[in-house]
Amino acid sequence: MTRIEKTLRLEHQKMRAIVPQRKVMDIQDYSVDDFRASGNNLLDEWRVKRLSEYLTYKFPIWRRTGLKNLNLPEIMTYKGLETIDLEGISLLEEMDFEGSDRKFVLLADVFSSSGDYIVVENDTTLIINDISQYDNTLIDVKSGELSLVRIVDKPFFVGNLRIKVRKEAKLNMYNLYVGSSSEDILISNVFIDSEENSKIFTKDFYFGGKINTGYVGVRLNGENTFADIRPFYLGNSKTVIDILYLVRFYKPNSYGNVDAKGVLADESKVVFRGIMDILSGAKEVEAHQSNHATLISLKAKVDAIPSLMVDENDVVASHAASSSPIDDSMVFYLMSRGIPKEDAQNMIVRGVFETLKDELKKYNLEGVVENALNSVVV
Repeated sequence: MTRIEKTLRLEHQKMRAIVPQRKVMDIQDYSVDDFRASGNNLLDEWRVKRLSEYLTYKFPIWRRTGLKNLNLPEIMTYKGLETIDLEGISLLEEMDFEGSDRKFVLLADVFSSSGDYIVVENDTTLIINDISQYDNTLIDVKSGELSLVRIVDKPFFVGNLRIKVRKEAKLNMYNLYVGSSSEDILISNVFIDSEENSKIFTKDFYFGGKINTGYVGVRLNGENTFADIRPFYLGNSKTVIDILYLVRFYKPNSYGNVDAKGVLADESKVVFRGIMDILSGAKEVEAHQSNHATLISLKAKVDAIPSLMVDENDVVASHAASSSPIDDSMVFYLMSRGIPKEDAQNMIVRGVFETLKDELKKYNLEGVVENALNSVVV
């Protein structure tokens, strides 16, 4: 039986958590008649199994984001993993996961209209911006370093990105989720599985839309694995940014860090959930998570829910969360150098994203962040 990587572990020894009943929508959903063949029999056999499970679920109601209803678009021609082989199918089975909600993961698996199966064996740079309403991508980093930039800017998007980082390989990834209107809904599920001595660096940027939801699950499944994850968010208008970062430690001597920061304006809201999950046997690991939100509006809101789950003694683990207006002492320092107050405040806000902008310069994509900032601050 395929093992699904659950977002939360609900069992501990002989005890099991009580799970509230899942609240769901009663909307017009896709059916068997909407299934489109890919032309790859191996893939379609896998997709039919996923479709059978998909039909058993309804879409969730998310109170935290205000997601209460969905108008599903018309199904497009299938595209996603047509070139996949038996090894790739086995990897899909190995990397099955729950994500932000199982229904959305299955939706992208079955009905994707963009995506690829990619095998990386040498140092490679990929920029993925040809993304449709439903996207399903599988990447196997067998060796070398993959530098990946993924740009999502659709008015309605549900996507899966699975990445296997093999022994001694490296992943350097940027996910840019940019809503162009106040009604956009973006839902992304990213799952990364790493082997021993691998390194993962990822930076995500969330801006715009009505609901901008990101799930990133990292399975540190080898000794001496390293994961450094830096989410950035910029909220304006009434955007709700809902992000969940899970790092699960399976083996000893690994390091995981999630350091989120962002700026919230107008009536925007961020929900940040960080889960550092250290399993029994994962000795001498180091796990850290933090979130800091800068509020430039009295109506902006932050809901931070940091979690540490530790089943091992010989570990280092920490979490922190804070929210505050712009630091007055920093504003005063800049004003003492002759900079007007409003300019000083804007400089501080822009400074939150300066590192991300600098790193995106090598791909000529710093304008994605700059344009978002220009719509929020002068």
